[in-house]
Amino acid sequence: MNQEEGNELLAFNARFKKAILDVLFSVCETFYIHCLPHSGLVMGKRGLLDREKEEGIILVFGPYSTRGLSWDDAHIYCEMQFNAWERLTIPYGCIARMFDKTGQVLMHWNTFDQIEAGARKENGSVGEARPDKEKEKVIEVDFSRKKKDKKT
Repeated sequence: MNQEEGNELLAFNARFKKAILDVLFSVCETFYIHCLPHSGLVMGKRGLLDREKEEGIILVFGPYSTRGLSWDDAHIYCEMQFNAWERLTIPYGCIARMFDKTGQVLMHWNTFDQIEAGARKENGSVGEARPDKEKEKVIEVDFSRKKKDKKT
């Protein structure tokens, strides 16, 4: 995949997420967005804390947790209540999941950061296998094995 195709894919991904969010903002009083760490994610003065730097953060969009909400073709802008109101800039590229109020996953995406695109170009194409060091961290599960009957 060349840079132009990658940029088109990122732009399409952003338009798709924005369309889903347009619907959620108009029909849901409260919903959740899981944002992964991203170069464009701004969490006010608070930033990402501890495990959030690796796993991301789940943000609650509702009448009491969000104010000053707006969005454009690339980002969501709002203030959210943590210990204080914090100004957030959320790029669509960092949105991994959206949940309804009951916690059911509405949508799930892979995320891709512009900075990651440059690193992948240097280290190999997107379709190539992961380096051996990263493979060591992957847990593989074989679901094809048959279950043994339990004796009661």
